[in-house]
Amino acid sequence: MHIGLAGPVDLAPLAAYVPGPLPEVYSFGLLGWLARSWLEAGHRVTVYALSPAVRVRHVHGEGDPLRIVVVPQRPRARHRLRDFFRAERLGLTAAMLENPADVVSAHWTYEFALAAEATGLPAFVTAHDTPLRSAWEMRSAYRWLRHSLAVPAVHRATALSAVSPYAARHLQRCLGVRRHVEVIPNGVELDALPRAGTPRTADSPVFASAVHGWGPLKNGKGLLRAFRLARKQVPAARLLMFGDGFGPDGPAARWAARERLGAGVHFVGATDRHVMLRRFCEEVDVLVHPSRVECFPMILVESMAVGIPSVAGAQSGGVPWVLDGGLAGVLTDVDNPVKLAEAMVDLARDRARRTRLAQAARNRVTEHFQIRGVAQAYADWFSRGC
Repeated sequence: MHIGLAGPVDLAPLAAYVPGPLPEVYSFGLLGWLARSWLEAGHRVTVYALSPAVRVRHVHGEGDPLRIVVVPQRPRARHRLRDFFRAERLGLTAAMLENPADVVSAHWTYEFALAAEATGLPAFVTAHDTPLRSAWEMRSAYRWLRHSLAVPAVHRATALSAVSPYAARHLQRCLGVRRHVEVIPNGVELDALPRAGTPRTADSPVFASAVHGWGPLKNGKGLLRAFRLARKQVPAARLLMFGDGFGPDGPAARWAARERLGAGVHFVGATDRHVMLRRFCEEVDVLVHPSRVECFPMILVESMAVGIPSVAGAQSGGVPWVLDGGLAGVLTDVDNPVKLAEAMVDLARDRARRTRLAQAARNRVTEHFQIRGVAQAYADWFSRGC
């Protein structure tokens, strides 16, 4: 099968298939591994990517088995939103028509999906978020306008999938989708990840978080409040906070200083994914994911894969499904700092439980979230829908 992949694709996993340097593109780590898994399974793949680093379309590779088509992207988000990504959508549609595939797998229900649907080719669209819920939580005009693209996108697609049952329900209940929504999760390449050793004792536990953005949706304030309570029980505890907005001079650190919540906290900030996971394996005892809503929390799955047990929200969208209802991690009320602190301390102190949860989490990833199985699920879906 010749599969077109449209979305924010990390090109690093594909570098071995295309000679010469590749431009920097708008990217998300999962999709590069998905394309690579299709290639390893014997499919042909054409990737349609956006890049602010190019002014004209570039084609890389001969197309057998891989071709990468890079389309210009305006560098400023507000400029893209003024015409609802029209320039990017037209550029992507032209690239798809001039470099067609049997099917186009378009990821996120926004500009990539609308571009694929405009071609007339079979457009299989995957929802990675809940557009209306996300816009409501983020409370910005930009998000409301950007996420409004999802309304036509989900109704024009040849077929729809979502990365969790929670996301699928959102499409049906909130966006009026009346047809079947396939559930295909995100996946990880286990062989590309480090592996944690035997869980440590809990005399001086190290907690970590890794969320993107300082704001109410990701609930960094709730975690800092909970950590202060946790340190009253375990004074030697530390918290490493990774992600945009959590650097030493970022908004999280400034807020914590004003509220006197910075004791024991190391504000690490945005970090290369592999470096961060290596630090998890070397330093961290418990991952705490305080986010109020997630469709498919990749950081939880990566933590599960490397062997770090986690604490996350019992009502946080797709989180309970990923953690198998609490069998592969601890679920609690992340909006209640007292309960969150209790869950953190209880898990940190119980080495045997951490060992059991780490193994259960690794088994769940192996059985349900390996990228090769995910890639095959997509290929099967394309075959049924064409």
